[in-house]
Amino acid sequence: MSQRGTYVVIEGIDGTGKTELASRLVPPLLRRGHSISSFREPTDKFLREQFARLRKLDSLAAALCFTVDREMLRPEVERALEHGDVVIQDRSFYSTLAYQFPALSPESFRELERIEEQLAIEPDIVLYLDAPVDVAVKRVEATGQLDPFESPPYLERVHKKFEQMFQAPRWVRVDARGDPDRTLQHAMNVLMAAGL
Repeated sequence: MSQRGTYVVIEGIDGTGKTELASRLVPPLLRRGHSISSFREPTDKFLREQFARLRKLDSLAAALCFTVDREMLRPEVERALEHGDVVIQDRSFYSTLAYQFPALSPESFRELERIEEQLAIEPDIVLYLDAPVDVAVKRVEATGQLDPFESPPYLERVHKKFEQMFQAPRWVRVDARGDPDRTLQHAMNVLMAAGL
């Protein structure tokens, strides 16, 4: 029976470099002898489309599209962890909570939080990529893909919610203001300190 793997999720507002870091962590972890499984949320195209359709009509229903997507992915994540892999995941239920928080009433947010906490796999390590909102927005604007969830006022509220959810020692703040190489080195130092 192999030892259970380690579930590492990468969080932070858009423009902090989550997707790039997720891919760049793989080679150094492989060199250290780990087997790796990588996932990125959301995964299902149909549910992404339903989210886009519903988010102006019913924010809670839209958020639950991501919850369904996550439940569909869960067996793959669990198999990888049972196999002993280091699982690197770009976003998790924390993103759903942070990004939907500004759009939901307090009652709806509490309901979403209850559902997510019941269904989600709790990560072992959260690499929280932190950068000022203005820096993150400039990066997203440079890609030409800014949407309403990436407007500075909205992202300020999302950033604030991430800060409220931050809980050491499982959450570790990674400085994402600088170049990607520095972010990678900081993240690897965190993972090595955790025994990976």
